[in-house]
Amino acid sequence: MKHPILISTAAYDGYDLATAFREIAWAGVDLVEVAFIEGYTDSFTEDYFNDDNAAKIATLLVEHNLKCLSFSSHVDLSRQGIVEVFKHRMAFAKQLGSKYIVSNAAPQKSKSQFMQNIKELGQTAADLKMVIGLENPGDGKANVMDSGEPAANLIEEIGQETVKINYDFGNLLSHCFGKIQPQEDYHFVRNCAVHYHIKDVVSDDSGWYFTEIGKGAIDYQKILKELAALPEPAHRAGRRDPLIWQRFGG
Repeated sequence: MKHPILISTAAYDGYDLATAFREIAWAGVDLVEVAFIEGYTDSFTEDYFNDDNAAKIATLLVEHNLKCLSFSSHVDLSRQGIVEVFKHRMAFAKQLGSKYIVSNAAPQKSKSQFMQNIKELGQTAADLKMVIGLENPGDGKANVMDSGEPAANLIEEIGQETVKINYDFGNLLSHCFGKIQPQEDYHFVRNCAVHYHIKDVVSDDSGWYFTEIGKGAIDYQKILKELAALPEPAHRAGRRDPLIWQRFGG
């Protein structure tokens, strides 16, 4: 399968992982993105990311015939002390079998510290044989990767094969207040995106909110047809870009 489809546990906020895994398996999907996102999933502390909990989650995955290809763990990668925190989360994700770990990048004002941190984290990803997927934000605040073009430029500036893009179509709309359309904007990152979050949004007088995929403002019929038709460049041969189905989440 050229683009494997995963379901994120972020869609099951308020339910434990056993319930989320059972429902994902029932839906006929065998790949999962395990999500630990501050503000979007049940609260947790850094102490959670230990060997015992990794073993418990791994056991649950086996029980439900699921594989964890991706781990969603959004943080500000320019934050003080974040390098060791994120390294620890990466090691935890690796214990679950994850190939990808998804995170925020950083506010524009913190770019210098972010660039220093991501160089070190990119090397750690190489050591773990993982890929960091930096996600475009949705909060409307100036970021180092506000949309597709600056995101692609950022990846070129970083210059590490282990640091790529997770493009979130829904985030783009809320972040840019509908002024940029994701079905066009994502074209900028198609050569540096290794991961996509598929969720839909609509807006009203109170702001943006999530809705069922296909019932929102994003033209997924066009997007998914284009993704399915993309040829694999020689340097990406054999790589499969995950599509993460979300209703909620980072």
